Amino acid sequence: MANFELLDEPTETELKAECDYEGLRKVKMTEMTGNATANRSIHIYASDCSYNDKIEPEPIFVASAGFIKPKDVSFEWKSFDTLTIKYNKKLDIFKQKTESESLNPKIIFEYITE
Repeated sequence: MANFELLDEPTETELKAECDYEGLRKVKMTEMTGNATANRSIHIYASDCSYNDKIEPEPIFVASAGFIKPKDVSFEWKSFDTLTIKYNKKLDIFKQKTESESLNPKIIFEYITE
């Protein structure tokens, strides 16, 4: 039973990270592995482009499903203060903020389901 890794701690893999046009704010998308009790999930975080380990990134969007793949979620900067997040409409959404709370200037998030 020790070799089955059924309840292993999830690991996080960075899929994409991109700063805004001015180099002030950064958005990062990661994939979290699942285990026997949790599905894979994709997370989107926002932080300063000069992010350091002392400041936690702000969680913006979390989606999960047994079938989730990195291509099921994507993001792109629409303008200086707006980020468009596209995602598969069959995903289970656990967090979906409409604007950032910890960044200045704020980022507005618009969502498109596919």
